[in-house]
Amino acid sequence: MLTNKRKAQLMIVGTFLLGVAVGTGGTYLFWKHRPTPSPSSPQALLEDLSRTLELTAQQRDEIEIILKRSREAYQELRNQNRPQFLALRDQTREEIREKLSPEQQLLYERWNKEQDARREQQRQNER
Repeated sequence: MLTNKRKAQLMIVGTFLLGVAVGTGGTYLFWKHRPTPSPSSPQALLEDLSRTLELTAQQRDEIEIILKRSREAYQELRNQNRPQFLALRDQTREEIREKLSPEQQLLYERWNKEQDARREQQRQNER
């Protein structure tokens, strides 16, 4: 028959081994399913192209210049169209707001602020 001291020792060892197993499994799952860099990020796109197409150093440099130039053109296009997008967004928000109760409107305003902050952070990261 096991003494209380022996039971406590076995529980401690068992807990430790369970922790090791859970930690190992969690680490395995993290590395197996970790998020990959967004293919839309310039560096990730260049890395993906380099790896997939086996680019030479010269090709990589030339393609990097092309991607930089196109990214700047995309940004300029976004800036030109931004007022129209914002006007449409504001109109849509107002239409939605009209369908909500006063309590829901407060929640909707908070939600919109969170969404706007997230979008602004993404825009800052793209630059």
